[in-house]
Amino acid sequence: MKRPDNINDALRHLHNLTMGIAEDLNKYINDEDMQYDAEYFKDVEAAALDAHMLVTWIKDNIKEMQ
Repeated sequence: MKRPDNINDALRHLHNLTMGIAEDLNKYINDEDMQYDAEYFKDVEAAALDAHMLVTWIKDNIKEMQ
């Protein structure tokens, strides 16, 4: 994950990651055959972990601003 340049950049990236997670999970949930292998979920997990790190980064940077 690329380190954000500022809080707005981090929020934009966080928005994209969480939307991607939701879209990927929605594809899985709505797939009647559900034929996804474990590797598919590694990408979903990576996006969720990146989103988590971005939230931490934003919180840390907001504290520094106060």
